[in-house]
Amino acid sequence: MIKLENIRKEYVMGEVVLEVLHGINLEILKGEFVAIMGHSGSGKSTIMNILGLLDTPTSGKYFLEGQDISEINDVSQASIRADKIGFVFQSFNLLSRTSVLRNVSLPLIYRSVQMSIKEREEKAKYALASAGFPEDKWDNNSNQLSGGQIQRVAIARALVNDPSIILADEPTGNLDSKTSDIVLKTFQDLNKKEGRTIILITHEHDVAKYADRIIYLKDGEVVSENYKINNI
Repeated sequence: MIKLENIRKEYVMGEVVLEVLHGINLEILKGEFVAIMGHSGSGKSTIMNILGLLDTPTSGKYFLEGQDISEINDVSQASIRADKIGFVFQSFNLLSRTSVLRNVSLPLIYRSVQMSIKEREEKAKYALASAGFPEDKWDNNSNQLSGGQIQRVAIARALVNDPSIILADEPTGNLDSKTSDIVLKTFQDLNKKEGRTIILITHEHDVAKYADRIIYLKDGEVVSENYKINNI
């Protein structure tokens, strides 16, 4: 599904050139649950931004489902991002005085295929059910929810476009350990029961262990990776 070939990323700040990624080579198969792990400054967030088409590499090739992303324009990239990639962030990024149902249905407005309000609501309800969010709170505003509930809404929002890939950037960073466990098991269910490809960005071993494969970054390079034999 994903193949990175010699990906490099540089940021130019005045006369200083900062190279963040140093020739990353990486493959992720369809239906994998992968954690990309590293300390602050390791380059893991930069990789996530490139994978999510939020940033472009300085050099190298990124293939998504066999398509060379570097060969397509910004409009086509935006369409792929809207239709094929779901994002879950640490900061949730929900509209606070807007209902759960509307928060989840909003991304459907920006799809390349137009949908009616009723169709958007039905897809939002299905996504909320898949994320394990209780039906009796669908009409609540997001500022009336607990942290764990908000993150489940964020997961549902990531699912609503039926994406091929879910990118989760430190999704449990603002949650307590019990709530984190519930959220991470939700990702496991989405991976095992629905076959979603999930890429989890984290600096915590306790979070990364939920994935089937852990890729370790250090100073912008892949230094090691390992596979789990059994899931939690």
